[in-house]
Amino acid sequence: MQKKTLPVSIFLISIVCTVVITAVVTHFIEQKQAMDNDSVVKITRNDLDDVQDLYDLISTNYVDKVDKEQLIQGALKGMTESLQDPESEFLTAKETKDLNAKVAGSFEGIGANLQLENRLPVIDRVPVKNSPAEKAKLKAKDIILEVDGQKTQDKSIDQVANMIRGKKGTQVKLLIQRDNEQFEVSIERDVVPEDTVKGALDSKDKSIGSIQIDNFRETTALEFRTIIEQLRKEGAKSFVIDLRQNSGGLMAEAERVASYFLENGDTIAQFSNNKKVISIDKAGKKIDQGFKVKEPTVFLVDQESSYGAELLAAAVKNKNYPIIGVNTFGKGSVQSISPIGKDNYIQLTIMKWFAPDGSSVEGKGVTPTIEADYPEYAKLPPISKQSNWRIGDSGDAIKNINTMLKALGYPTEGSLFNEATRDAVTEIQTENNLSATGALDVKTVDVLQEKVFKLVKTNDVAYAKAIETLKNK
Repeated sequence: MQKKTLPVSIFLISIVCTVVITAVVTHFIEQKQAMDNDSVVKITRNDLDDVQDLYDLISTNYVDKVDKEQLIQGALKGMTESLQDPESEFLTAKETKDLNAKVAGSFEGIGANLQLENRLPVIDRVPVKNSPAEKAKLKAKDIILEVDGQKTQDKSIDQVANMIRGKKGTQVKLLIQRDNEQFEVSIERDVVPEDTVKGALDSKDKSIGSIQIDNFRETTALEFRTIIEQLRKEGAKSFVIDLRQNSGGLMAEAERVASYFLENGDTIAQFSNNKKVISIDKAGKKIDQGFKVKEPTVFLVDQESSYGAELLAAAVKNKNYPIIGVNTFGKGSVQSISPIGKDNYIQLTIMKWFAPDGSSVEGKGVTPTIEADYPEYAKLPPISKQSNWRIGDSGDAIKNINTMLKALGYPTEGSLFNEATRDAVTEIQTENNLSATGALDVKTVDVLQEKVFKLVKTNDVAYAKAIETLKNK
């Protein structure tokens, strides 16, 4: 079934009208766009006669008034969608302007990017770290069924955006479907964090610097270099680079960070137009301005690490840096944006990228050198706030609640909200100055999920393995 992907840029909303967005952009416009002329397929006038005939027929005979501009845009969209490539998209001028603004890193929202699939809005990539969407535990592939009680079926992305937008600090309720389960989340609209790199010394070993790269935008490589230099001054002798849930961004910035870890002349990545290799990018002063990271370093990846994060992981893996985690997402294509007509643009897949050894990550991802995954309770969906869960309730949602409580040390199990569940909930309520009803109301759900979130951070198996790996070097 064909999947209709709508542009990420349409979700860029002002601080008064914040809405979903993520920092994943395939906007790699450099010298690699110079493709061979013989690769362009020429279309004759005869080839387009049927298109012209249909346009004439509709514009002159359709029963209702026809907006001819919309008719033309529909044809352009249809031609793009016929490629069945979710990364190739027809864009209006406004969408392209917003897309460029997002690449620059200035945006607000709840931190999730949508596309249309089967006439429903779907979160197509992991939410931005520390964004309202991530705090609400939304995930890639979540389907938004309702916004504040209004169904989203058959609505356009513009319409869904209008339903979600609102002032900073206000709440929006989303009904989410994840696999076969449905649940409701309440999200407070806020500014999405703009910094793409964060770093600090490890809490236990001050000789290890821990750095998260959330995405690759125009300032990421400079942010990364600044944090490396600061952590060096603070005593860091080795580094953990966390690429988990990094969904891509600007390829050029990912290449620059990769060059920091490679010797001059080392291959960062290869690029092909499916006929031949058209570019082999190599590390060097032209890319990294002479800045290098020589300290022992390990990299963390997960199934949400995509595109630029995968390019970085593949490049350093080729130089025997340890890669810890699980298989990455598997996005090995590159897009560019070109004008079509007066006010429209096309985001088009123009080539594919390959690891330094020539292997493709498309659909495969980068395989870690050391496997380490999140605990199972970290993968559970958020607790639905549609029901005031209480003793006697049962089902998959209760099973997830009992699993979370058990992870926190309470003697709960199974799919029944029984006395053990009630006692655990009551204890949590008492500890947090909430009404000790023993039922999971909205405030108690928030406290429980925050406890689980902190537990996941505390029991980060992959990060622990990274520290162990560095100490054994």
